[in-house]
Amino acid sequence: MTNRWVQSALLWTLIAMTFGSAGLYLSAWDRYWVIFTFGYIGTLIVYTGYLLVLLLIHDVRPRQYPAYAGQRIGVLIPCYNEERPLLERSIRSVFAAHGNKQVIVIDDGSTNDILPWLRELAEELPINLHVFTENCGKREALHYAVTHLIDDDVEYIVTIDSDTVIDEDAFVLVCAPLAVPGIAASTGNVLLLNEKRNLLTRAVGAYYWIGLNIHKQAQSVIFSVVCCSGCLSAYRADVMREIIDEFASQVFLGEKCTHSEDRHLTNLVLRQSLGVVYVSEAISWTETPFTVKTFTMQQMRWKRGYVRESLMTLSYGWRIKKLLWLQILCWDLTSPFLSLGVRISFFAILFTKPRYGLILMATWVILGLMRYSLLPLRAPRKVLGFFVYLALNEAVLYWVNLWALLTVKNKSWVTRGSKPAVAEASGAVVF
Repeated sequence: MTNRWVQSALLWTLIAMTFGSAGLYLSAWDRYWVIFTFGYIGTLIVYTGYLLVLLLIHDVRPRQYPAYAGQRIGVLIPCYNEERPLLERSIRSVFAAHGNKQVIVIDDGSTNDILPWLRELAEELPINLHVFTENCGKREALHYAVTHLIDDDVEYIVTIDSDTVIDEDAFVLVCAPLAVPGIAASTGNVLLLNEKRNLLTRAVGAYYWIGLNIHKQAQSVIFSVVCCSGCLSAYRADVMREIIDEFASQVFLGEKCTHSEDRHLTNLVLRQSLGVVYVSEAISWTETPFTVKTFTMQQMRWKRGYVRESLMTLSYGWRIKKLLWLQILCWDLTSPFLSLGVRISFFAILFTKPRYGLILMATWVILGLMRYSLLPLRAPRKVLGFFVYLALNEAVLYWVNLWALLTVKNKSWVTRGSKPAVAEASGAVVF
């Protein structure tokens, strides 16, 4: 999506729809408000059914991929000001993992004391280390690695974050689907190293489980996972080489993009009518921010990318993958914003008629449980975190969505320099 006018038109249409839903509630058009509300709830029910049908298909006919056959894997690890304990754990887990690997570490102009240690580690382990003299961003790091550092015999490229620890079978499992014609990218499961630290990290653990094992798993059935995680993703090398220049030079509303690299890379793969799948057995571990402030900052960056890249998906989806296009248009992109009026009405009832407000609150929780009924069935230990997540979503994350929509052009990294330290085993947070 390179046309700035198209980008602007889609963005302003979404903003108009958002505040139109609020204006509809605040107006005197009660009849239309009721129709709108029932339409929203009806769409929610249809979308929930759509997800459950896809998950049922997956359960009844789980997809089998050919076993990894020794293909050469290029593992790319960009890092910037990472803390040594977690970075060392990450790199050593990469070498401990199975697979025929070329390991490339790109230091993106770190200003802490990590570089001398990286040079020492590169003498101990067969690491291809490249150092940028100044910070250039993850896009430039990946672009340079693909165009200058990857060996010619590499067939698959795996990208991981520098704070990610890899399971020993992760590479061979996440690369297995790439041997199937038509599949060009895959992404793995992400668990939290610090999930038990406090209530917030437990909520994020439930949030991740839902995003991966409900949404991504459902999308995988139609080969249309919308975002390959930065923690662990694999791409066919020939496809990556073809799209890497466009990836590095992405422009939105006239300005170069600096974040949400993983979602954009996935978009470029999907746009070529190629499949993207999720492999739940390919496991990685990472840390999540454990304070509300740092988590909110992280989510702001993610949500801005979510808006921008969803608009891009709409620009090609109907031509390439109609089910994906309908999913983005009818729910993923629009529902968080169209529900502004619904939420305003909820808070109005809660404060003016508390009894009815509590009934509505209970109904909302029940709808959430129905929508994500697989979580208590398949991950019962995450139920507490799920309830915390519901509260967190209404109090914080939903409004982060709105602010991200209005500031989508902001290209600041937001969380850089604010990474959490290595997790402790316990703690508490109040929000």
